[in-house]
Parts: sequence; structure tokens; C-alpha cells
Amino acid sequence: MTDGTSLQHRKIFLKNALLMWAGLTVLIVGLSVWLSDGHLIYTLDDPYIHLSVAENITRGGYGVNATEYSSPSSSILYPLLLAFGEFVGLGFYTPLLLNIVAAGLSVYIILDFFWCYVLPRTTPSTDNFANLAALLLILSISGLALPMTGMEHSLHVLIALTTIRGLITLAEGTRTPPCPNWFILAVILGPLVRFEGIALSGATLVALLFLGRWRLAVFIGLTITTLIALYGVTMLSIGQSILPSSVMVKSNVFVSGTEQSGIGNSLLALVNNFQNSLSERWGIIFLVAILLTSLSIVWAWSKGSLFRDRLWSSPKFIIGGVLILTLLAHMVAGRYNWFHRYEVYAVSVMILGGLYLLSKNIDTSIITSNFKAKLLFIGTLLLLVIPYGLATIATPFASRGIYEQQYQLHRFATDYFVRPVAVNDLGWVSYQNDQYVLDLWGLGSEKARKLRANGKFDPQTVHTLSTSKQVDYAMIYPDWFEQSIPSQWCLIATLESEAVTAASGTVHFYAISDFATKNMPASLDRFSKTLPDRVMLERFKCTK
Repeated sequence: MTDGTSLQHRKIFLKNALLMWAGLTVLIVGLSVWLSDGHLIYTLDDPYIHLSVAENITRGGYGVNATEYSSPSSSILYPLLLAFGEFVGLGFYTPLLLNIVAAGLSVYIILDFFWCYVLPRTTPSTDNFANLAALLLILSISGLALPMTGMEHSLHVLIALTTIRGLITLAEGTRTPPCPNWFILAVILGPLVRFEGIALSGATLVALLFLGRWRLAVFIGLTITTLIALYGVTMLSIGQSILPSSVMVKSNVFVSGTEQSGIGNSLLALVNNFQNSLSERWGIIFLVAILLTSLSIVWAWSKGSLFRDRLWSSPKFIIGGVLILTLLAHMVAGRYNWFHRYEVYAVSVMILGGLYLLSKNIDTSIITSNFKAKLLFIGTLLLLVIPYGLATIATPFASRGIYEQQYQLHRFATDYFVRPVAVNDLGWVSYQNDQYVLDLWGLGSEKARKLRANGKFDPQTVHTLSTSKQVDYAMIYPDWFEQSIPSQWCLIATLESEAVTAASGTVHFYAISDFATKNMPASLDRFSKTLPDRVMLERFKCTK
């Protein structure tokens, strides 16, 4: 096969794969909208936190309420991107548009790399093995399920893949796409899109030092430090912690403003997080990948495959080292799951880095028509993509789950009982809602977060906090509060729906103020007549 013919087959392969991805994406989004009665609803409630922050950024504030500052967003950059979308009128479509673009670029990067580095030059675009592998590689980066989460993880995956691809370019001394400028931008943006991005960007800076690119490493390092410091100073200036409340509420490692904070406890938290990783499916896979990568580097060095006088700058040592450091950092400080999104960037690093390290072995197996080797490759990918395949299937139902619970709570809070409200699952209720929303879980309330972290979230404290914010009613998961529900609160209704990604399918409505006790029943009457058929609202007589 000539170079021209090979290039033509490459273009056809990529075009067909991207069309397959686009068609499946349209199908998934369409099914999600159909199941949600014609509404575009994301599969998680979390993107509506970002959208609420973005909404208030356009008004000159920062947080989920127009009247006070808060820091509930898990990303430095993402709310700013969404704020631009709000400004130009894209509104809640912005996350989907950003994620589809990011996912499409990610699919292109990983499949183009697979074709150029793994498949033999003689591979036709119609090759069954190549096309099956393409589908599995799309699933391996959650290219179908992740966009509908509405979160910043699709951007994080794109940045991770661009970083590894660019690092390979630098390590090999070539200037093939993606160009180093995109690589530099990706390394800088990593920590700004997700704080976990510090792991890959930090490992990349170490790799640049080994490659002798110390000026570039210093420039990127100083730029990242300056941007994060600027963000930290901004947060401190508005009375918030340097890290967002969402990071400190959900992370077992990063804790601020609690009686348990301190270097000793933080180190212990890192050890505990690593131990917890060993009980997670992905944690075990990461550990296996770390061990295999380490052994392959040692084996190649001992056999002379890596020249001993330049081991530290050899491409496979560089990529293998970054892979090891990134996965290890996630095991020590990262989280897993919640609709299979927290670890997906690390999985992407593992997949692309692994393809590079094994590229010659896979290429040889394909050339020699080694059926067992092909079967092993496909089988390994199948094993890896199971969670993301299941998430893809569940996506339309997850959208419906958010529609039937959180979107209905939003409707009640903005259309039927427009008063200050307390919640424990912040998101839809705060977006496009001009009333005050008190987040009892602490993502949108630093005071609530600190009270929870210090074990002082007793019923009287909850009631005092709610009344101090002039909250009239609450919509909360009862099993999240156990013994923390104040006796002064009156249960007035229960909403039941099917939970897919929501933490609970049961939401309790409580009247807190006398105004709510008197007026909520009529609002609930009107609200109940507009609920989807699958949602049940049970009423209770509230007397104080």
C-alpha cells in the first residue's frame, strides 16, 4: 500500500468513526429529551450548580445566590466559559455544546493516534478489527455518556489526551500535530478545568525537565502557579476558602476550616484514600497498570531497548513515567465513580499512554495475523469499557431521573412557592431562581460546610441557620440528615421518583415558617396537578 493510499484509508477510517460517534451521540441526546417530555436535561444535577454560578457571574457576583458569595464550583475555568454562554444567550445549552466539541476532538485524537501508531500502514479502512477497536476506544474515554453529564469532565479528557499526545511529540523530537502550542495550552489549562489536573500537569513538568526543556517547564509552572494564585486571592477577597466548598465537601484529602485540619491529618487522609482506592475497580486497574508499566521500563532497559546512557530522556520512559505519576496521584488523592466521571481523565491517560508503550507489540501481532493477540486486545478494551458502556445505556434514563426529581423541585421553587428555600442537593433549584437558596450540605454555603465538618450540625443549629437566612421551607433527602431534622419543622409532603444518578428517590418537603405552613398546601395542590405521571406526591397535614 502506497503512502497516498494509506493516507486515504486513514481519512476514511476517521470519517467513518466520527460519523458513528456523532450518530450515537444524536441518538442518546434524542432519547434523553424524549424521555424527559421534550426537555433537555443533563444526567446529573451538578451542572446546574455551574450554571447558577455562571448566571451570577454575569450579574457581577459569584456563587449560587445573588445576595452573597459562595464557591460551589469544582472548576476554576468552567463557570467562566458557561458565563460567556449565558452572556451570548446560549444558556443551559452551553454545557452540551462545549462537551460535544470536546468529546469530538478527544475521539479524533485517540483514533488518529491509534491509526498512526498502532495499526500497520497496510490496514484498510474497512478492517473489522480496526473498526471494532475504534468503537471500544470511543467508549474507553466515555465519549458517549460524558457529554450529557453537562460537567467539565469532557474538557478534562480532551486536555489529558492533548497533553499525552503533545508529550509524545516532544519526546520523539517530531513536530507532527498536535503542535507544541496546543500542548503548552493543555498543560496550563489542566488544573484550571479540574483541580485533579494538577497531577498530570505536574507529572508533565517533571517530564519536560528530563527532556532538557527546563525553560518551557519553568514558564508553564509559573503560569499555572500565577493563575491558581490569582484565583485563590480572588476567593479570599470575597470571604471564601482557596479551594471550592465542593472540593472540600467531597474530598477525603482537602479539608479546610475544620478541627481535623493539619498536616498530620492530611497525610493520614492521603494514606486512607490510597487504601480506599484498592477497594475500587479502577483503583485496582490503575495499580496493575502502574506495576506493568514499571516492569516494562525495567525490562526494556535491561534488554538494551532503552539506551542506558539516555534512559531518562527516552520517549517510552517519559510517557511511562507520566502515566505512573498520574495514576498514582489519583489513587492517593482522587475519587471514583458518581456516574463514572471522576476517574475518566486518568483512564484516558492510561489508554493513550498504554497504546504508545505497546504500539510495536500490537502492530506486530496485527501484521502476523495473530488472532489470539487481537482477541486479547479487544477483550482487554471490553473489560475496561464496561462501566462507560453501562453509563451510555443509562444516560437517557438518568436524564429522566433528574427531570422527574430535581427539575420538578426547581419548578415548585420558581413557579409555585417562590420563597427562600433550604436544600441538600444543590443544582436545579438554584438555577434561574432569584430567591435565596440555602445549601445545607455545604457546597453553596461555607458556614454549613464548616458546621458539618466539625460535627456541629445538630437540629437546633440547622434551625438557627435556616431562620437566620429567613428560609420558609426545605426540600431535602431525609436519609441524609438522620437525627438532624429540627423538631420545629413540619413535614408537609413527600415526592417519590426513580433515582438513577440522584442520591435518593425520596424528597421531603418541610414547612419552616408560619407563612409556609399556611400557604404551601395551596401551592402543592396546584403543583401536584402538573407532575409527570411517574412522579408521586404524598401530602401530610401540617399543624403547628
